[in-house]
Order: sequence, then C-alpha cells, then structure tokens
Amino acid sequence: MHRKVLCLCVVLLLGYADGQAGQQMLNKLACIDHQECGACLSAAPHCRWCADPYYNAPAPRCNDDLSLVQSGCSQGLIQRPLPALWEVVANNTLQDVQPDSLDHVVQIQPQSIRLSLKPRETRKVKFSYRPAKNYPLDLYYLMDLTWSMKDDKDTLVNLGDALTVTLSNLTDNFRIGFGSFADKPLMPFISVDEKRLANPCAMEEHECEAMYNYRHHLSLTDQVKDFIENVNKSAVTANLDNAEGQLDALVQVIACGNRIGWSAHSRKIVILLTDGSIHTAGDGKLAGATKRNDGECHLDDNGYYTESIIYDYPSLEQVYRLLDKYKVNVVFAVTDSVKSYYDNVHQLLEDFTYVAKLESDSSNILKLVKMGYEDIVSVVNFKDDSSNGPVKVQYFTNCGVKGGSMMETTKCTGVEYGMTLNYEAHLTLDSCPEYKKITQKIRISESQLGQDSLELDVELQCGCECEGDQIKDMLLNCPSNSHLVCGVCQCNKGWSGPMCNCSIEDEAASAALEAQCREPNATRTIACSGMGDCRCGKCQCDRGFSGRYCQCKDCERSIENGMECGGAERGTCVCGQCSCAPGWLGSACDCPTATEACRAPAGGDVCSGHGTCECGRCKCDSSGPDGKYSGMFCETCATCKNPLCVNAEPCVSCHLNNTCTDLCTIGDFNYTVTERLTDTDTLKTGEVACILRRENEDGQDCEYKYTYSAATKSMISMEIVIRSKNCIGALRAKLMTSALVIMACVVAVGMIVILIYKSAQIISDRRAYAKFVQEAQESRMHMQELNPLYISPISEFKMPEAYNRDKMD
Repeated sequence: MHRKVLCLCVVLLLGYADGQAGQQMLNKLACIDHQECGACLSAAPHCRWCADPYYNAPAPRCNDDLSLVQSGCSQGLIQRPLPALWEVVANNTLQDVQPDSLDHVVQIQPQSIRLSLKPRETRKVKFSYRPAKNYPLDLYYLMDLTWSMKDDKDTLVNLGDALTVTLSNLTDNFRIGFGSFADKPLMPFISVDEKRLANPCAMEEHECEAMYNYRHHLSLTDQVKDFIENVNKSAVTANLDNAEGQLDALVQVIACGNRIGWSAHSRKIVILLTDGSIHTAGDGKLAGATKRNDGECHLDDNGYYTESIIYDYPSLEQVYRLLDKYKVNVVFAVTDSVKSYYDNVHQLLEDFTYVAKLESDSSNILKLVKMGYEDIVSVVNFKDDSSNGPVKVQYFTNCGVKGGSMMETTKCTGVEYGMTLNYEAHLTLDSCPEYKKITQKIRISESQLGQDSLELDVELQCGCECEGDQIKDMLLNCPSNSHLVCGVCQCNKGWSGPMCNCSIEDEAASAALEAQCREPNATRTIACSGMGDCRCGKCQCDRGFSGRYCQCKDCERSIENGMECGGAERGTCVCGQCSCAPGWLGSACDCPTATEACRAPAGGDVCSGHGTCECGRCKCDSSGPDGKYSGMFCETCATCKNPLCVNAEPCVSCHLNNTCTDLCTIGDFNYTVTERLTDTDTLKTGEVACILRRENEDGQDCEYKYTYSAATKSMISMEIVIRSKNCIGALRAKLMTSALVIMACVVAVGMIVILIYKSAQIISDRRAYAKFVQEAQESRMHMQELNPLYISPISEFKMPEAYNRDKMD
C-alpha cells in the first residue's frame, strides 16, 4: 500500500515538473524574439531585459528573470516593468451653484487622475456627473428681420414680464441678448435700384432699414426691459429671395464672444427665429463674395458684420466645428413651411441643434424657449480628445437609474436636476506607438458645456529606465554613428542600417541612397513605388508587393487550390501577371482550354448539347424545347429524362444486390456507390436527385432515392449516394399494424367509458335508496305530525236539518 502511494506521488511530481517545464518554455518563447528593451517589456508581464553591456551569454537579453540571472546578468541591470500608477489628484465633491460665486460649482467628480497603462491593458476610471441647479443661462435671440417676419417682431416686443417669468422658472441666473439678420447686401440677393437700395420696402409702401447681413443689437444682460427696448427699436428690411444669411449671423454670434458677452461658466443657447431657408457655402460666389469664410469676428462699433461682401457663407461643417469649440446650442424656431428643411439641417448638426415649430406670428415663442431649454439640459453626452493618442476610451453608464446595469453609451436622455449619473471610462492601450515612456493627456468633458472636465494623465509604460548608459569604453564596441542603449547599440539620430552607415540627415547621401530605390525610367518618383521602405538603398516591400522596386503586385491565386497562378504546372507569376502554361487560361490560370471536363461520364456532346463550356464548367441554356436545363453537364430539366440517372442505375442495382464492390465500372467510367439512408438534408451544391424503382427479395416494390455528383478526379467520374428507401409491402404491414392498434385502443376506451358510466349509475342509485330509508325512519319517529301532502280516503256526508228523518225509518 505504501509503495503504491509513493509511486503515485512520484508520478504526480514528474507530471507537475513536466508542466512547469512546458510553461517555462512558453514563457521563454514569448520573450526571446525581441531585440529592444521597450519591445521586450511590452511582450509579456514576465519578460525582463538585461541592460548589462558586458552580457556575453548566448541566451537572449530578453528573457524571464530566472534565466537572466542564471546566464550571468547583473541583478542591478535587469530591467523590469514599472509598477502600476494610480493617483487621484483632485476629487472635489459635487456641488450646485452658490449665490455668491460660480467658482465652486462642481458637476463632475473626480476632476484629475494620474494613472499608467501597459500594452494590451485596460483600466477602469469611475466618475460621477450631476447637473448643477441654477446653472447660468446665456440666451441670445437671433431674429430674421426681413419683411415676412414683421409681425413676429411685434410679438416679441409685447412679451414684457412674461419673458422674465419664463426665464426665472428655468434658472435664477440668466442673461439675454438680441441680434438680427437678413442677407448679404449684394446682387442678386437685393435690388440695385437706387430707391430700393435706400428703402427695400418701397414696393410695400413702407419705410424700412437698408439691407444688412447681421447686426448685434444688445449684449447679454439680466435686464429684460433693455431687451424689449432694443427689439422695439430694431427695424425690418427686405431682400429678393426666400433664403437668408442665418449662417453668416450665427458664425458672428459664436465667434464674437467678447462683444456678445458669453460667460465662461454658462449654458449658451441661441434662439434663431426665421421663416426662410439658408444660404450655404458657395452661394456667396454668385454675388462676388469669393473668399472662404474664416470663422472670425468682424463687427464694427455699431454691431454690423463688416466683411459680409467679401467672405462667402460658411458651410455647415464650419458651423458645427464652431458650435463644438465654443459649446453653443442652437434652437431653430421656424415656421411650418420650412420645418422639414431645418429637420434635415438638424441631422447634420445633431449634437448642438434642436428644431421647434414656430407659429406664424411667433405667439408660442416663450413655450419654445422653455421646451428648447428643457430638451438641451435633459441630455448629457460625454466626449474626449483621446483620438490624439493611442489610448482608446469606451464609456459605460447607468444613466442615473438606481440599481440599473451599466450599458455602453456616452449619451443619457431624460436627465433631471439632482440626478447623479455614474460613468465608467475604460482606457485601453492596444500597442505602443513607440518604445519609450510617454504621457498622453485625455480630457473628458460634457459636450453641451465643456467647463467641467475630468483630466487624465496617462503614462504609457512602453519604455525602459536605462536609456542613459554612460559607459564610455563600451562605445568603442558599437559601430560609428551609434550609441549604447540598455546594453545594445542603437543608431544615432539621422543614421540607419545594420551598421548605422546610412545617413538620413545628409541630404546628398540620403538622396543618393533613395535614388537606388527608384525605378529607372518610370513615371513614378516615389521610392519603392510607394509600396515599401527604402533601407540603405534597398527596398523592403510591403506585404502583397515584390520586385526590386516593389513595383510588382502578387499574382492572383486559384480559387480551386489556393496557389499562385494555379501552381507550377499551370503558370508562373511575372511581375503581377500570370503567364499560363499551354492548356490553361484566366487571370489565375485556373481555366482549362480543353472541353473534356464539360462532357458527362456517360459521354455525348459538350454540356450535353444544352450549353457552352466556359473555364471548364458548363453554362446551361436558360431556355430550350424542354425548358431550363441544369446540372453539372446541363443534363437534366423538368420534363426530360436524365441520362446520367439512367447510366447510373446499373451500379445502384449492383450495390443493392451485393454483387459488386462500392466501386462500379461501366464502360470507361468509374462510379462509387455509398449508402446514407439517414442523410435527409437538402441537396448540396452540384448534387442531382434520381429515383430507382425495383422489386426486392421479399417481393416488395421499393423506391430508392439517390443523388450523384460528378467528381473532378479522372479516376472517379461520378459519386452516388443512396439516401432513402421506401418499400410498399412494408408500408402495408405498417398500416395494418397501425389499424389494429387503433381499433384495440378504440375498444378499450369504449369499455372504460361503459364501466365508468355503470359505476356512476350504481353509486347514484345507492345514494337515492339510502336517502329514502333515512326519510322513512324519520317519518316513524314523528307519527304525530301529519304529512302536509296526505289526503284521507274517508269522506263524511251530513244530512240537512230540514230533511224528514221519520219517513226514512
């Protein structure tokens, strides 16, 4: 017993040792292929680098810890991965707006974190966001003051106290400003008649202001009366077309931050009221405004846009970038006639715009202000600038639902004040952009505001701590133009090549080396045809290209065998083109010129006379006297008899009679016959169904369904698979058995029903008799009581008193 236990222990120890050895070997293989320190430490967590310049062991410098120590590398010069870094730098608690100052508003927590990332590593950063109550609102009315909007201006003047109440219900901290727009004062947008230049509304017999593009009337203020006064003083103008200069005006409102008075800490909203469509980039060139819109502020002392006749209208892309840069939201309050048009504009500016239907006289403007504000503040969407570096960021959040699961999204809708949103930012570094320690700064902010943010300093641990080797005597062992880095020689800046003898900074030498990588007498002037890198005068081609100058693409591969140009027997690759051997055609030399592959095993014409042979395959006629033909050799149709089925029947019969092997030969053709009766799947590509009816040994009429598929090998012309067998005799026996079983079941069920019925009847009779006996006993016990249903058979007759009784005596 003790010996068995001892043997078992020895076996387990040996197995464990083998497993340990196998694991150590895998660890070594993951490391030993790397030739630089940064690449070594990035390969796997257990990889180490020996930075000892005197390391002369045959073992690689990149290895596991134990192997390097055993190979003689000094412990102090073994480079190991840096420890993980995680430091919360700023973590102020969430706080609403204070009455005295906006500096203490905190909507995102924490605010700053330092962390590290290794290649192929993901780290989670949790943060919370809560919209602050009474966050400042800067609301700018940008109004279309062309003639068709005259009534809307009067409506805005009459708002008065109602506007104050509406804004006060949204936030305690609000400011309001006003500006107007029309169109560029250039032909063909205006009339050049002198009278209409001075008074564009002359045709309407009304006095109005000369045409202008945009005018800033009132900077943002908390005095609503000043707003009403400036709206009242503004005058309408008129142009010729229905499209206006909204985008010109919008760019000035966004870019002229100091003139408009935008606050650094506020929610910025522009209410744009109009009933016209938009002029976009390119339209200004019709009037001579040919310069591309620069997106800068150009307002004079009176608030007019001065460069309107010089710069073209901005594009929607330019407007989107400005909205994103300055975090401004726009509510398009438009009439029903142009709402669908602005819906399309909104799809292009979706993150910063909203569309609302404006009544013809702007009577519902206050309602639109409230709805637009609520729609804007109810959406929280986070963005970052991680695209500037190699770190990828994914966002997960519960959108403020208590106990809700985290889902991958950056946007939450239906957010209310006091609701805290929990987020997780998953930071991933797939690979190192270069093998040195660098830091990427990532700023995560809410897209609508942008003032509050989470700053991440991400240290990419892709390098080593041994770049400053100062061992002068070892420099003698390095080639010229190189220096020692982590124990190995690396080329100085401006030099390359195995021996660091290829100058990159020397323009003459570099040009001479690069000239060797250019194809002579070629129209291309790019080194290595742009499909490779020039290394010391020699091209290193990208995958898929070859040749001295990487000027040749790889040739096509045959679909049939996957070989380039179909293999050596079919063709050879000559600088991207297949040179086919005799008997083969096509771009990959996979089309035989012979037509033998298109002849059926039973012989006959090419494609059975019902098609053409193309690239070794039959292309069947789509119509014929018997309908559409199909099959590998166009041998069958819906109404004709398949000659291959007829030709295969002897082999199927031979197989069923057990008088031949699975290989059957008829004439010059071979057939293989197999039987898979359980295979009832649909026909595969290239298979054709046939039916054979014959009598078996028991005298039953049987129907065999089989399929054939012609093979491409010369030794096997056709493969036959018998898939089903159905004999009539067996079917009758099954039917008879089934009938008897059904009859027996019917009789049994009938008997059971009768027994149940009789049993129920007997039980019912017994219950009635018992009840009768009980009632009789109770009647005897109460004889003195008369039965109310009893009628006595004795009757009495009383003689009348007046009757003479004596006569009867």
